Amino acid sequence: MDTKLRAEIKKLIYNRDLYHANYVEEFEDLEEKIRRLSIQIDKSESDVKKQILNKQKSYYERQIEKIDKNLEHTTNVINGKIDYFEEQLQNMEKEKHSLGYNVEKLKKALERRNTNEIFDMFEYVTNAIVIINEDLKSISSKAGEPV
Repeated sequence: MDTKLRAEIKKLIYNRDLYHANYVEEFEDLEEKIRRLSIQIDKSESDVKKQILNKQKSYYERQIEKIDKNLEHTTNVINGKIDYFEEQLQNMEKEKHSLGYNVEKLKKALERRNTNEIFDMFEYVTNAIVIINEDLKSISSKAGEPV
């Protein structure tokens, strides 16, 4: 499960970075259009043409505002998901260091008899052994005896 969470976090980070790169490209494109329209407005002598070009410029400025809002919203949503998954991952790491958690997971996996879970079962056993070993070390260090 933790590998799935790590993969999901990597995917979200990649998508966020990709979204930011697309935003920059779109923003630069709109800025270039606004710059060209400003030049045309300055060069134009016709009031009608200036009015049309100003409307077009305003449209592009509104588009920039929209993509800015979308960027902020999308980034916040993605960051929220990343934070949630990282918190879940931390909780899982804490649970892995619990003997009861690992024994319970092992019992459930044994009940299901699913061979696809064999490596997960090895992980539960390994975690449990590490926890027991750490407990034995802490008990023996308190008693002053080597393990």
